[in-house]
Amino acid sequence: MLFQDESGYCRHPKLGRMWAKRGQRPVVVTRSQRSGRLNLLGWVNPLTGEHGVMKAVQGNTDAFLAQLQMLVTRFQGKIVDLWVDNASWHKGPRVRAFLQPQQHWVHLHYHPPYHPELNPQERFWRRLRHEETTNHYYASAEDLERGVLSRVDSWSDEKVRSLCQLNVN
Repeated sequence: MLFQDESGYCRHPKLGRMWAKRGQRPVVVTRSQRSGRLNLLGWVNPLTGEHGVMKAVQGNTDAFLAQLQMLVTRFQGKIVDLWVDNASWHKGPRVRAFLQPQQHWVHLHYHPPYHPELNPQERFWRRLRHEETTNHYYASAEDLERGVLSRVDSWSDEKVRSLCQLNVN
């Protein structure tokens, strides 16, 4: 069982809580440039902690089909139940046509509308955003991509399982 979602990151820092001397206002260096957005598609298996992300130009049907192809290749010969939200690019004739040959081992399921709390991948994104981009300015889009992707690569399956809040003994 896999859960999928998309997320975007920009160079403009997300301001969060931080320590400062009493009476002094903390400063996060920035040039307030919002260009260089990083769009990611991710998936997670909350039972094992196995996870993956891929970069996309934008969240659309083409990107979703590329991710589906990657998942079909990675989990070849295994039954995959993939849970997604109700974004328009997760549906439609192109997605149905792609899944038709894989209909016996790839099953697409949709979360109820407006229930992101049902998707463990949302918790993954929230933690990634907190750990890597809060109070941090990236001088270039390449620095942002390198930082976010290296943070994802550093996470163990056990950490991801704990982020998904499933305790499997």
